[in-house]
Amino acid sequence: MLFFQTGASFKSISERAVRTEIKKPGKIYADVPLNYFASVKDLKDYVAFLKELGVNVLLILPHFKPSFSPYVVADYETPCDLFGTWKVFADFMAYVKDLGMDRMIDIPFNHADWQVKHLKREWFVNSKSGGIEAGADDEDADGKRVKVKWGAYVLDNSNKDLQKYWLEKVIFPHIDKMHVNAIRIDAAWGLDPDGLKTIVRETKKRNPDVWFVAENLGMAKLVKLAESGLEAGADRFFNNFYWHEGGHYIPGDLYRLYKASKGAPLCTIFSSHDTLMPAMKSYAKLRSHQLKGFNNKALLRQFLEREKIDSLSKIGSPRETKRILELMKSDFLLSALMSSDLMFVAGSEKLLFAPVNVNSSTPADFAKGMDTDFPEFMKNVIALKKSAKIFNSEGLVIPFGAWKKESYGLKGFCKSVDKKEHLCVITNTSEGVLEFTLPRRIREASEKYILMPGKKIKADLPDKIQINPATGIIIQAVS
Repeated sequence: MLFFQTGASFKSISERAVRTEIKKPGKIYADVPLNYFASVKDLKDYVAFLKELGVNVLLILPHFKPSFSPYVVADYETPCDLFGTWKVFADFMAYVKDLGMDRMIDIPFNHADWQVKHLKREWFVNSKSGGIEAGADDEDADGKRVKVKWGAYVLDNSNKDLQKYWLEKVIFPHIDKMHVNAIRIDAAWGLDPDGLKTIVRETKKRNPDVWFVAENLGMAKLVKLAESGLEAGADRFFNNFYWHEGGHYIPGDLYRLYKASKGAPLCTIFSSHDTLMPAMKSYAKLRSHQLKGFNNKALLRQFLEREKIDSLSKIGSPRETKRILELMKSDFLLSALMSSDLMFVAGSEKLLFAPVNVNSSTPADFAKGMDTDFPEFMKNVIALKKSAKIFNSEGLVIPFGAWKKESYGLKGFCKSVDKKEHLCVITNTSEGVLEFTLPRRIREASEKYILMPGKKIKADLPDKIQINPATGIIIQAVS
């Protein structure tokens, strides 16, 4: 299934091959849970595969000695069992560096096990009265608002001694001795702004090439969530678009975040360890008439607990598998080209069905993926993304069409950069040919191009175009 619609039905003015990358392509993150791998060799083999896909940032989940979860750290000065020693970890990061990829670690600054080694009890918030258990507001499977406890306790990052500990015992050794050059700030939205600013400033003072991405996910507006990261001077931000599945207020919020960050690149999340895997989400869409109103937790309960479906192979319907692939390709194309950066979690490329459980997922769970043409599709899209500046720039993004969970049809977005260059990405998730009316900014542009992997076709486009089922079309226009 090619998915890309050719420009054969349009009057082609010229066509040229696109082979070279732009000078500053966006970051392509692979979010990799370490418990998917039985050995460092297995992890290295997977990283080599990611490099072939076009990934340029390896983001690993917390690699410190865990308590009952990688995000509930028992000892920040000891690596997890997969690495065993810091030398093994450093050798692994050197391997990733030799592949030409950035090496990003994920540090839970916000919370730790109450019995964590090396941290002083007074570094926890409200330590004298038993501390505060970390958590966040969420929704349970029945749609009720609940407080989810993380089993960790909140750290006081306004404490100067704790800031010094993060720098001298955690961050600096990783940068100076272990080839790390990027840091994900876990739960940045909950950190003390001044403490985070100190951590970022002092790290960059020591090594200006180290960069930070602030996790600002959550069920509230982006700018509010990103305040700590903005004030600290984080280099990049997640944009939440797919987290909210096209929520109405998100486009304007994205633009406000872009302005507030003074143009810092944003990362669209195709999938992460915090969300359902794309294959499961697409399967839920196929059954939306049965599952209307189900939130993510209700879907997990339905599929994993009630129906015992933990792998796409258990569905057993070639037609459903084909449709799931089509829907995933639509979403990947849209997420890849929306912002400067893109992130996906390990296993997405193999249509891994069950979501990542950071506490209990194993190599056996990772092995349940399927072999399809989706990795090749991802590789082609990532190569396309790296070929044009507009795919790696931020701008005003306006979504249109069938973004709701249960909707099928035309689905896409228009993006404008500096009011002069425009991008329109349209996909057809239905099973029939649909007509699309080009937005005014595209119709009135002086030059229009159809873009495909390896090709750029200058064309005269009619105001209305026919888009085939299960396909996508990419239009670049210059005013």
